[in-house]
Amino acid sequence: MCIVCAFAVPAPPSDLAVDRIFPTEASALPWPEGAPIGGSLVWTGVAGFVFEVAGTRIAFDPFVSRPGLFATLARRARSDDAAVVTSFSGLDAVFVGHTHYDHAMDVPSIAAASPHATINGSRVTTEMMRRLGVGAGRCCTVEDGRVVEVGPFRVEPIASAHGHVPIVHWIDRVELPREGVPRTPFRWPRGDVFAWRVEVGGRSFHLQGSAGLTEAPLARQRPCDVLVACLAARRGTPDYLARLGATLRPALLLPCHHDDFFRPLSEPAAPIATLRWGAFREEAAALATAHGTRLVLPPRMRPLAI
Repeated sequence: MCIVCAFAVPAPPSDLAVDRIFPTEASALPWPEGAPIGGSLVWTGVAGFVFEVAGTRIAFDPFVSRPGLFATLARRARSDDAAVVTSFSGLDAVFVGHTHYDHAMDVPSIAAASPHATINGSRVTTEMMRRLGVGAGRCCTVEDGRVVEVGPFRVEPIASAHGHVPIVHWIDRVELPREGVPRTPFRWPRGDVFAWRVEVGGRSFHLQGSAGLTEAPLARQRPCDVLVACLAARRGTPDYLARLGATLRPALLLPCHHDDFFRPLSEPAAPIATLRWGAFREEAAALATAHGTRLVLPPRMRPLAI
């Protein structure tokens, strides 16, 4: 159902400088103090990220198949196995923030490409994966605040919410059907929604893969070094970035879920219609003034040294 994130408002102006939104070169994250921890972070598009530190690889919301609009609405979900192998082989764990197709559709294929990876997500996510053939012993249902440790990584699930889209949210499927799986990607259920706090090597990352907020779980969070913030469908969450910034006081801000996920990865990145780039830059500037937060625009599919 995250399809609605792409079409809720008119397209961005034609003179939007796409090369300023989606850089093509990667470098190290500019930590304000302290040395890099040794490792990498790759934005794989949409809300997907892969961390690698000390030989351990974990992924969040991994999705690279990117079916076009017609296929999303009318055809059965089918992963691009070759693209999955290229991006997500050798994973030790996968964390799924919610079960919409652009966060979870590739997970069964990833489970095959990374046979030792555990799949972590909501009850709906783990049941969906089981129905799609992922071994039940590999599927771990997470709970708000219950930490998962994978190698050097400490991952805390944070109960959260999906971004709000007027009218369309009424037809959003939340639960799985009694039997089987939805016929098309468009009807994949949302289930519960989680953000994630990732700690590794003395650094902390808050991954907000959906643009809704739940006050109590967010309020218990400590400040973090890096805030990764979904930009799609944020319009329905009042003071979205300001509220995240007030609690997390991040040193760095990385946007995500701002690329058009109907375009294949073989084509240059383009913004979603709901981006509102000018408004985002103003919100990011307000975080810089209030907390010293520095905006970093991640390149897609290129590792940032962390």
